[in-house]
Amino acid sequence: MNLQRWETFLQAFHPLKEVYFKVDGFFRKAFVPLASRLMMGMMVFGALVTLLIQVLAIQHRYPLDYGEAPLVDQAMRLSRGIPIYRNNLDTPPFTISNYPPLYILSLVPWVSLFGPNFWAGRLISTLCAWWTAWMIYRLVFRLSGDRAAALAGGLLFIANPFVSHWSALLRIDLLALAFCVSGLELLTRKPLSPRAFWGGALCLIAAIFTRQSYALAAPFAAFVWFLFEDKGKAFRLALVVGGISLALAGLLNIMTQGGFFFNIVTANVNDFGLDRLRWNFQHLWMVLKYLLVLAGFSLLQHPLHSSSWRLTAPFLVGAFLSSLTIGKIGSNVNYFLELCAALALCGGVMLAKLRQQPRLAWLQVVLLLVLTVQGSDMMRASFNEFGADLGGRMKRINELRRLEALVSAVDGPVLADEYMGMITLNGRYLYLQPFEMTQLANAGIWDETPLAESIRNKEFDLILIHYFPFFDVYKERWTPVMLAMIERNYKEFETLADTKVYIPIR
Repeated sequence: MNLQRWETFLQAFHPLKEVYFKVDGFFRKAFVPLASRLMMGMMVFGALVTLLIQVLAIQHRYPLDYGEAPLVDQAMRLSRGIPIYRNNLDTPPFTISNYPPLYILSLVPWVSLFGPNFWAGRLISTLCAWWTAWMIYRLVFRLSGDRAAALAGGLLFIANPFVSHWSALLRIDLLALAFCVSGLELLTRKPLSPRAFWGGALCLIAAIFTRQSYALAAPFAAFVWFLFEDKGKAFRLALVVGGISLALAGLLNIMTQGGFFFNIVTANVNDFGLDRLRWNFQHLWMVLKYLLVLAGFSLLQHPLHSSSWRLTAPFLVGAFLSSLTIGKIGSNVNYFLELCAALALCGGVMLAKLRQQPRLAWLQVVLLLVLTVQGSDMMRASFNEFGADLGGRMKRINELRRLEALVSAVDGPVLADEYMGMITLNGRYLYLQPFEMTQLANAGIWDETPLAESIRNKEFDLILIHYFPFFDVYKERWTPVMLAMIERNYKEFETLADTKVYIPIR
C-alpha cells in the first residue's frame, strides 16, 4: 500500500488539501496522544495479566497440562544416565520423547538439585516469553527507529492469550521461540560481525534442537533477509544451519541406534483432521482478527522499497505454514506461538510506518484504536480461557493433594493421563504415556497387547483417568481395548479433580 498517493490526490484539489491539513493537524494534536496512551495502557494491562498467570502457575505444585509430566520424566531419566530415545517399544516403559533434547537438558540441573518439580520448567518458559518480547522490541526498533512502536510490538506479543497460556507451562515451545527470535535479532544487525553471524546461526540451530518444527520460519526469514543484503551470506547461512543440524541429528541417531529418528519422526506423525484445523483457525481469528488483518496489509509492501518487509514477510509466511500442523490430533495453541511472534513483529513495524507519515494522523488514530480493541480481546481471552482453567485447578488443591497422597501410598506401578505428574512428583518413572501410545496403536506402529494383558492381570495399583466436562478427551488417550480391560478388571474407588481413581477388583 503506497501511502504517498494521498499527497498526489490532494495536490489536485488545493482547497480540499488545505481543509484536510487542518483536520489532520487537529487529529494529531487532539487525538493521537490520547489514542496512543489508551492503546499502551491496554497493552501494559494485558502484559500484567500474563505476568499474573505466570506467577500463579509457577507456584502451583501440580500439573497444568498433560504434556508437562513426560518432560519431567525424561529429565529425571537423563539426570540418572538413562537414555530417552529408545529405538523400539517392545517392552515397558511405553513412553515417547517427541522432541529434541535441549529443553529437557535445561531441566536436568533443576531436577537434580530440587527433585522432580514443575516450577522450574514454568520459570524457564516465563523468562523465555519475556525475552522473546524484548527481542521483538529490538527487532522493531532496528527496522523502524521508533521506540514507541517497538514497545507496542513487544507488548503485542507478551499480552497475547496464546502466549500467556503456554508461557505458564513446563513445555518446550517458549525456549525454542526465544532461540528463534534471538537468532533473527543477531543476524539483522548492521554491520553484521562474524560473531553476530555465528551467534545467530547457532541460535537457529538451538531452536531446531528444542522443537524440530522451528527449522522453517526463522531460517527462511533470515535467508530472505540476506538475499537482499548479501547473497553469499544467505547461502552460507543455509549451509551452516542446514549442515550442522543434519550432522547433529545424524550423530544423535547413530548414538541412539535409530532411536532419535524413531521418536522425533516416526512416532510423532499423528492423525491430521481438516475439522480440527478449521476449528483452531476459527479460534485464532476470533481472538486475533485485527492483528491478522494488519499482518495481511504488511505483506502488500514492496520488498524493494521496504527493508522491514524482507524480514517480516518471510517470517510471517513461514510461521503460518508451520501453524498448519495444528490440524494434528492432540495439538494445542503452542502451534501458533511462532505466528504470534510474527504478528507482533508485523504490528509493531506497521504502526511505526504509519507514525512516520506526516499527513495521516487520522489513520494513525484509527489503527491505535483498533489495537486497543485487539488488546481488550486478548486480555479477555487470557482471563476466560487458560486463566479460568488455572483458577479452577487451584481451587481444587485439596483434591489434588489427596490424589498425590493416593499415588504416594502405593508401591506398584500407576497408570495416569492428565495427572501423570503425580507419579513424577513421587520420584517414580512413567510406565505409560497413554495419548502417544494410543496414537501409535491406531497407526499400527505399537502392539498394545502386552499392556492390555498387564491391565487384565491387575499389575497396576492405581489407574487415573481424567474426564473433561465438555469433551471426551480420554477416548484420544486410551484405546477401546485398554478401556475395556480397565472396566472388567478395575473398579472406581474415588473421583478427585474430574479424575476417576480405579483400583483392582480383588
